This record gives sequence, C-alpha cells and structure tokens, in this order.
Amino acid sequence: MAKALCKWKKKEIEQDLHELAGIVDKPRYVCKDCARCAHSKGFLCKAIKLPINS
Repeated sequence: MAKALCKWKKKEIEQDLHELAGIVDKPRYVCKDCARCAHSKGFLCKAIKLPINS
C-alpha cells in the first residue's frame, strides 16, 4: 500500500513535487478526515469516492 499523503513530511513534499503532482492530478477520492484529494484511494487514510461531475 502506498504511503498516505497525511503521513508525508514537509521535506518529502518539497523533494517529491513531481510525484505529488501525479497523485493529486484529476482527483477521484477525498479523505473524509483531512480533506486531501488523490487520483487513487491508496494515497489517502480514509478515502471516499468523489461524486462525478456531469
């Protein structure tokens, strides 16, 4: 399982901006605790699927 975004340290965010950009691009899930968004639910602690925009 991938490391949840809420577990990333500030230094990791700065060093891995390209990876982070891919994770948050076109988000399909949001964490119901911390409101972070990601394309894959594996990057979030308590992911719930975002409603699809029509």
